[in-house]
Amino acid sequence: MSGTTYKDDGESLAIGRRKLTALHARFNEHSLTTPIQFVGFWSAVVFPFCYLVLLLNGLSDAEMTVFFCLLGCNVISLLIGHAYGRK
Repeated sequence: MSGTTYKDDGESLAIGRRKLTALHARFNEHSLTTPIQFVGFWSAVVFPFCYLVLLLNGLSDAEMTVFFCLLGCNVISLLIGHAYGRK
C-alpha cells in the first residue's frame, strides 16, 4: 500500500494567512459590514426574550421546532454581530 505524504514547509500556510488577512481587511472596509453587524448584534440581544415567551407558555411539538429555529438564528446572529462596536 503506497500512501502519498505531503511535507508542509510553512510557506503555503503563510500564503494562506496573508490571503485570509487581506480578505478580512476588505470585509471590514465594506460599507455593508457595519449595518449587518448591527442587525446581528441586536438580534442576538432580542432573541432570548422570544425564548421566554415560548418557555412560559410551554412547548408543544410545533413550538419545539420554532424554539430550535430561534436558537439557531441566535447562534448565527451572535457570530455575525460579535465584532459590532469594536472599531
